[in-house]
Amino acid sequence: MDYNVIVVGGGVGGLATAIRSAELGKKVAIIEKSEIGGECINRACIPSKTLIDSAKIVNKIMKSSWIASTAKIDYAEMNKFKNQIINGIKDNLLQVLKKYNVDIIRGKGEIKNEGEVIVSGKTYTTDNIVIATGSEPLSLPDFPLNGKNVVDPWTAMNMPNLPDNIIIVGGGVAGVELATLFRALNKNITIIELMPRLLPVPGIDIEIANEVKKRLEEKGVKIYVNTKSKIVKTDDKVVFTAQTPSSTEEISGDLAVITIGRKPVTDGIDLKNIKVETDQRGYIKVDNRARTSNPKIYAVGDVAGVPLSATKAWRQGIVAGDNIGGKTSEMPKYIPSSIFADLEIGVVGSTLEELKKANINAREIKVNMKDIPRAWTVNEIEGFLKVIIGEDGKILGANMVGEGATEVINTIALAMELSLKVQDLYKVQFSHPTISEIIIEAVQRAIVGEIY
Repeated sequence: MDYNVIVVGGGVGGLATAIRSAELGKKVAIIEKSEIGGECINRACIPSKTLIDSAKIVNKIMKSSWIASTAKIDYAEMNKFKNQIINGIKDNLLQVLKKYNVDIIRGKGEIKNEGEVIVSGKTYTTDNIVIATGSEPLSLPDFPLNGKNVVDPWTAMNMPNLPDNIIIVGGGVAGVELATLFRALNKNITIIELMPRLLPVPGIDIEIANEVKKRLEEKGVKIYVNTKSKIVKTDDKVVFTAQTPSSTEEISGDLAVITIGRKPVTDGIDLKNIKVETDQRGYIKVDNRARTSNPKIYAVGDVAGVPLSATKAWRQGIVAGDNIGGKTSEMPKYIPSSIFADLEIGVVGSTLEELKKANINAREIKVNMKDIPRAWTVNEIEGFLKVIIGEDGKILGANMVGEGATEVINTIALAMELSLKVQDLYKVQFSHPTISEIIIEAVQRAIVGEIY
């Protein structure tokens, strides 16, 4: 055998698998046809957060009346900074791969038979294969991508120049983040969402969605919900027909960004011949150890199905690497999600409404950001935390919108994964003044009563 493990795909899931397998003593190669780091590091998570954080800095200055200054974004310079960040992170990862003697094979990996991967006509043999080929935008009949004025989110975000009028199809995570960024660049933004609310995502509380909608509208974003739309013209302007609950409208813009629709990337892989099962949408079926129906083949990241997130991909890669290396490991029960809008959002577990539908008794504790001293000192008193507590005192879910929500939610996920009860957390003290004290305030209210 040439290798113990060959990972096909150098995105975050593939990287995590390769590094962990190598750390556990395996001879590993990773095959990548484009850039190490995949979508997340090169085009999605990292660049989008870099750009959004830049916008947040400007917003923070502009709303701080005691700071005698003005600020605006230099889009060209911001993109240079974004590229520096991407290269810095990739360089770090390449150093780790080098440290553990992971071979990088450039090209498209094809799998026709078990134990063999073909790259540019050369066949490499291996004991284990890990499929980490990700997903890609799906061009839908009503929203056909043309690479010019109808594009996917990551193409839009990496354009050297943006037009003034942008229409975003889909009010999910990507749609909300892009609307936040583009509006901060003084673009005219319209969101069109088919469902009756923004962020129609399992685990996200309706009050969170309403708060995000309110904030975006206050900043001038026009939002259509419960609206069925399709593109009817792309010659000069992009023109949509939009059927709202009360009327049919024509909406036009310079650029349409389609944030809905993705499909797994499995071209060049003979899934049937290597006995790897998929679901109805073509995503590879895996168990909680990232194993496919073929015990010698693993799959991680987007290609292994929902949730299509880098958070899941990183962990699934580690789990696959552990098990390949002989260390028993399973996916966590709770995977937090973060949304980097104008106000950060963090969610984990279930909402109270979801639990009610499942006939599970629970109660909700809500703490407003304005109750937390640190929120005042950083001039970020909007938002709230909701914690859902079961009859036995275990935390079943949490939703937060506000400053630091994407960090706070990780602490709650830790408590949930370890099956801690609010009675256990009542013994814990967080440092003061911090945003994360909002967790302890929720615990205080669950056990006895409010302190702040």
